[in-house]
Amino acid sequence: MHISTSEQLVFLCIMVTIGILINCFTLVTHIFCIIISLTVLIFLIYRLYFNYLYRRKIDLRISSSVFDDNTSLILIANTYFILAMYNATWISLTLRTFAGDFSLWNNILDLGDSMTCRMQVGILFFLTCALYHSFLLQALSRFINIIYMSRLNTMKICKMSPNDIWFYILLIMVSWFVSFLLVIPAYTTFNVFSYFPEQYHCLISFSNVNGFIYSMLVSYLIPVCPILYIYSRVIFYVRRLPKRGVLIRTKREVTVIKHILKTCFGISILGLPTLFFLFQYIITGRIHPLADRIHELCLAINALGFTFGFAVLNSFIHILPQLPAVHERNNVMNIQDIDL
Repeated sequence: MHISTSEQLVFLCIMVTIGILINCFTLVTHIFCIIISLTVLIFLIYRLYFNYLYRRKIDLRISSSVFDDNTSLILIANTYFILAMYNATWISLTLRTFAGDFSLWNNILDLGDSMTCRMQVGILFFLTCALYHSFLLQALSRFINIIYMSRLNTMKICKMSPNDIWFYILLIMVSWFVSFLLVIPAYTTFNVFSYFPEQYHCLISFSNVNGFIYSMLVSYLIPVCPILYIYSRVIFYVRRLPKRGVLIRTKREVTVIKHILKTCFGISILGLPTLFFLFQYIITGRIHPLADRIHELCLAINALGFTFGFAVLNSFIHILPQLPAVHERNNVMNIQDIDL
């Protein structure tokens, strides 16, 4: 079937318009994500400051919230700090696409393949690895606090107790270092990052199957598998306990875990378009002209799901310090639950 030149121009204009709209949605989504991330970080810093000032005045021996100890606050603050930088990096990449689409700042920005372009996507890859490692650290913290709660003071790992906040700060530093090490093979061995002329920035290419598989393994599958295993162990462990032996805090932790698993399952569905385009390239050797922009939009929605979803699960009410009267009433309820 012969397609006339005018029909080709109309089709091209439609595709360009759709691509620009997709890019707009991607940019707005990332801006919304970074606003949420920074807001949560402000609440977390305020709560840490509150704990520092009033820890001796309020009895925190029995927790009525998943945020009553500084360890949880530090781990979640690490996640939201990474999310803020992750979305800020995506905003810089999306603005490059806008500048290229509308021929803006051509005399100021180098929109071609450059070291800056490669560094941007390298930072993005590093932050993605660090993000999932932060989720793994949260899972590990819940696993230790629920299953090994009675042995926290006697357990020693690297001469530190898992109940010590410095133990988790050390784990955060190690996770960041491991994420940095994972970027090196992406640059050298697998050559994961490629320049996309249509996007005016660098990204992981569908055409580099080995590099794409490496990035999926190290940044997503390898950390997600132990997360699912840990949360499954926690849920099965709590279900085997007698109902009277389950503390209110433990019940809340398990409720949060169940919601996290449901959220992650729903978000994973957004990865189907990426897999579709990958298999399309493997089978046909061609790729849809909007594949990269749709892939970026799906990543933006994923970021929104993580950012907003975890903010709702963690609850701004729990992040804010409780009033003394409310805290004392909750402590009494917890003590009665333990005495039963």
